[in-house]
Amino acid sequence: MKTIIIKLTDEEYAKLEEEARKEGYVLLTEYVRSKLLSSFTLAPSSPSRVESVNYEEMLRKIERKIQDMINPFTSQIEDLKQRLADLQEKVDSLEEKSPKPRELQPKEKLQRQPTAQEKKTALDILSEQGVIFESELKLKDPDRFFEKLEREGAKILLTDKERIAVDPNFYNSFVEKLSKLSAQDDETAKQQLGKKEFKLFQRLKEAAYIYFDSSSKSWKFVK
Repeated sequence: MKTIIIKLTDEEYAKLEEEARKEGYVLLTEYVRSKLLSSFTLAPSSPSRVESVNYEEMLRKIERKIQDMINPFTSQIEDLKQRLADLQEKVDSLEEKSPKPRELQPKEKLQRQPTAQEKKTALDILSEQGVIFESELKLKDPDRFFEKLEREGAKILLTDKERIAVDPNFYNSFVEKLSKLSAQDDETAKQQLGKKEFKLFQRLKEAAYIYFDSSSKSWKFVK
């Protein structure tokens, strides 16, 4: 018995298996053998005919037949590859033509309209409140907060217990009213000062930051 070896690609082999299943063959070898034998006729009663078979010609016929079956699929694959290449070329062309988002220049970034919350600085908040006591704040970095207020023009009063930030206008008004207080008792101070001013008055008095000068009958700052 002679053996014939045929080298096929994976795609060719898969196509051949599919054809064999369609024809009802379990073994691929049987399908190839039937295709091989169907390409020529052997007469059982003519031994000399068997000897005259040209195996090279037979192999060429098989290869041509297999190639004929595979060619349509090969052309479809090539066509698909070409379409994908054309599509990629169009996508690249569109990306080149489409305008890229313009980056903001540093000056433009500065000119961006801030939100309502961004507009309020620490000094703005102090201006609204008049006075801010460190003991009433819950800040991770109070030093930075008070240093920033001082840089922006706030009056910072340093007591032994805490720092007190005072709006400049509020401070000037407080000092003027304090200078007119001629009584030492809190009740008189409470009547002549506003609520926040009286609170500041009490904190400064407790911290010995201010004192009542009995000779001049007025309140004065220690520092």
